[in-house]
Amino acid sequence: MSGAGFHLVIDARPRGARGLLAAEVVLGKSMLDHLLEIASELAPPAEPVVVHAREDERSRLTELASRFMARGVNFVYGPPRADAGVLRTDRFYDLGRLKRGLRRGRPPESAVLWRLDRVETLALADEELTRRRSYQPLGKYWAFPLAQALADRLRPTIIRPNALTLATAGLMLSAASLIAAGATGWLAQISIALALAAALVLDTADGRLARLQGTTSAFGRWLDQVLDELADMMLHAAIAWAAFCRDGHPGWLLLGILYASSKYLFQVQSLLGEELEAGMTPGIAWSGDQPRSAVVGLWAGIKGRVTAVVRLLGHADLRWHAWIALALLGRLDLALVSYAFYFALRALASALGKAVRYA
Repeated sequence: MSGAGFHLVIDARPRGARGLLAAEVVLGKSMLDHLLEIASELAPPAEPVVVHAREDERSRLTELASRFMARGVNFVYGPPRADAGVLRTDRFYDLGRLKRGLRRGRPPESAVLWRLDRVETLALADEELTRRRSYQPLGKYWAFPLAQALADRLRPTIIRPNALTLATAGLMLSAASLIAAGATGWLAQISIALALAAALVLDTADGRLARLQGTTSAFGRWLDQVLDELADMMLHAAIAWAAFCRDGHPGWLLLGILYASSKYLFQVQSLLGEELEAGMTPGIAWSGDQPRSAVVGLWAGIKGRVTAVVRLLGHADLRWHAWIALALLGRLDLALVSYAFYFALRALASALGKAVRYA
């Protein structure tokens, strides 16, 4: 199989602290299963998938590849050819990026979403991959490519991901300072919007740089989350203060307080709610005849779609783009109003829902 000059193969030889990485289960499937799915889609129908393996592990790998054997899987021993495009079992790839990269002559490494060659990264794989697959519905079109290019350039340098995390916070706090100082006019609006846009790129780049350098750590994740929340609070506090200074109406300060308290309550009840979900099994609303079951199914479907839309409205990437757009328009106060009530209503709805289910 080939793509833009690459002979694409799977390297199933990598091992981790827990043994054969091809057998590690990520998002419900073994890593070999994930890679065989990708390779089978990219390979010509009549061409078998080539898997490089250790001879003493062939029986285990054959078992893992059982559902693909009819399609054609060839196990070979030794390292892949130097000109091969290698899909490694210690890497998790994004299929869309992989396809685009192969068409442009880029190696598969450019499509890596997550590395599994460390104990800590393997333990966090499911959580991180779920998050990374769903993040940046808008930023993936411009912020992610810029962040990817930046991380690729910084990979061989001494700059570490935490430096990008701190720079992100610095840009966010600079934007908040301009807002709080009452900076007005088109130049101020553009400056604030550019600071917010640059912060989004850096916030995206720090995670990718950590994966490329193999410097992912629990402290880095903690620092990123803490500074993200700090910047969020400072930005909305600045908006509330600037609007109060502009209009002289104390309602803006009350909105700032509502935003901070609602966001806090939303975060706390969400975290405690996870413990509740894990420790208790909710009762069944009703059981009975088929008509009622159909109603339940219909309601569940409608509820699921509405919940997805509501959650999307609060998605960090969409909120960040709203800040950028409203900063250009000089109307960041609309973001404060919208999200003060958004988080208040979500916190209230979530709390009431859990009370009904578990009380």
